[in-house]
Amino acid sequence: MTDTDQINFVDSELVDEVVSRIPESAWNNVKATLITHIVDAMPGEILVRLTKDPEGYEEAETILYNYYTDPERNWNLINDIFQLLGDEYVLTLLDDMQLDEIQPIEITE
Repeated sequence: MTDTDQINFVDSELVDEVVSRIPESAWNNVKATLITHIVDAMPGEILVRLTKDPEGYEEAETILYNYYTDPERNWNLINDIFQLLGDEYVLTLLDDMQLDEIQPIEITE
């Protein structure tokens, strides 16, 4: 992204609402899904800056998992992905996950 790219406006109250509605047991699944979407949408230039590898998708996912590991960053993850992909897309993605029915996964490093 460049300085001239438009970043989606994000309503902080919407972020608060979304974070409060995600069950604690579903956060690992949510992070895994959202981080995959972030990396998939990542411009090649950013991928190379992050990983030093134009094919560094897995490494980029690991870096982002590590960054968003702390539950204190859950709000930031939702805010960041809303900015990157837009709230409508992300809300549909989360709805499709059927979070109330999800069995938690463990993320291993």
